Amino acid sequence: MSNERKVKSVELDRLQQHPRQHEFFTAPSDVQLDELAADLQHRGQQEPIHITPDGIIIRGHRRVAAAKRLGWKELNAIVRHDLSDPHSAETVAELINDNIKRQQLDDLALARCYRELKRSGRVGDEGTGDVRDQLAAHLNCGKSGRSLDRLERLLQLPRDIQDLISTRQLNKDQAEKILRLPKKRQQEVFEALRTAENIPDVLRSFGIIKSNKPRTPTELGEELLGFFNRNLPAVRTNIESLDRVQVRGRDVVELLDDATKFMTAWTERKRELKQQAIKAIQTTTKRRSKLDNLSGNAR
Repeated sequence: MSNERKVKSVELDRLQQHPRQHEFFTAPSDVQLDELAADLQHRGQQEPIHITPDGIIIRGHRRVAAAKRLGWKELNAIVRHDLSDPHSAETVAELINDNIKRQQLDDLALARCYRELKRSGRVGDEGTGDVRDQLAAHLNCGKSGRSLDRLERLLQLPRDIQDLISTRQLNKDQAEKILRLPKKRQQEVFEALRTAENIPDVLRSFGIIKSNKPRTPTELGEELLGFFNRNLPAVRTNIESLDRVQVRGRDVVELLDDATKFMTAWTERKRELKQQAIKAIQTTTKRRSKLDNLSGNAR
């Protein structure tokens, strides 16, 4: 082993988290740290951590946190003189690769790693083909490059809103609907979500998810009329623009689905009323005919 890869004991107090660790990965939970600490206590440190000459952690953030939880003062480390710049593409790629191997990443953590590797041009050696699919194979996440591209779009959200997705308080479909809103409306949604006691109620109030309360025919009619008044000229010139149209934050397709259901129900109701009216007329006609017959017989 060369001097650059020599294992030495380092004091935990002199170690620092990599400045981009939190950018890519969420902090481990107390349960996860407790499990890792128990493993360290039972088996000892199996692998050295990797650090820069200045003590910035490249590999081993979770092990350092678990060791501190145990009250340890030192860990075995390899000082990476070949990765002395923590911001270099090579160092960041090492940071990402270590986390990929050691933990199950949530979708947005995968998207952050994917975006960074794509920006840096550090594609793995997982064969030929589309670069994004090579990166997907390198991440070994079971997702295609196309799926990762879709996840990457969610990184346009503020980080605290991204964390709602990672903690399953907001799903990816809902997040995509928020991103299709006008910028000013997006900011209103973000602020409401940050102070929300009940996230589904916030999403309903902005039309991200359907309200439990069915709208009246008048409300639906007004919404449809407003939609057509605002958007019909654009849709006439470019039918594909229909896919991008929003109605109170909702996909226009959802609105048209609602309208179709309403019109179907309305048509059925009119048919029923017409049949009832016809039946009533027929009944009245028969009764009058019977009365006329009785009156004629009486004469």
